[in-house]
Amino acid sequence: MGAHVYWTNYNSGTIGRAHLDGSDVRQNFITGAASPTDVAVHGKHIYWANLLTIGRANLDGSGVDQNFITGANFRPQGLAVDGKHIYWTNLPISGPPSDSTIGRAKLDGSGVNRNFITAEVSPGGIAVHGKHIYWGDLGLPVPNSTIGRANLDGSDVNQNFITEAGAPHGVAIHGEHIYWAAAGSLVARANIDGSGVNLNFITGASFSYGIAVDGSDC
Repeated sequence: MGAHVYWTNYNSGTIGRAHLDGSDVRQNFITGAASPTDVAVHGKHIYWANLLTIGRANLDGSGVDQNFITGANFRPQGLAVDGKHIYWTNLPISGPPSDSTIGRAKLDGSGVNRNFITAEVSPGGIAVHGKHIYWGDLGLPVPNSTIGRANLDGSDVNQNFITEAGAPHGVAIHGEHIYWAAAGSLVARANIDGSGVNLNFITGASFSYGIAVDGSDC
């Protein structure tokens, strides 16, 4: 418990798990997921984004609920969890991309609000840090893409917190910086206040999508 890495296997519909040293790999740690795209761990639970639902299980893989949060017309993409809520980005299964939203629910699955924040076009990765939520919006063509930001209560929405973000996918926050996977081959970085944008912070990736940051010196 607390010493594992978890990941989604989109094609096989499973959640994988291994020890942090890479041993005891279990590609089918949790089965029955529907094209899972993202996973988050908080407290005693794992959460993941299915095709039309948010799933949840205990850290040991028991208590699997593929329909922990349900919905009829949304495609969860990014997923983030803090001490009180689950947040996810929605792409509509039908209807215009302008129907995209940021959803939110309490950790017990109650209080579901699929329209917590209205997104611009195509939200992808999402991160929660301090008093704010951050998300990447593809906003194609690429020059229209942005990083959005809002307060944790959904107020003070700024769809253009960072502009010309290079088709952002995954988003991560650490210390005084925001990082995101951009334009397929880049890792971008900016200051936490949105200044100092560097789309070429790291180059040479191959269809970069997810991103994570830790605080170790390894």
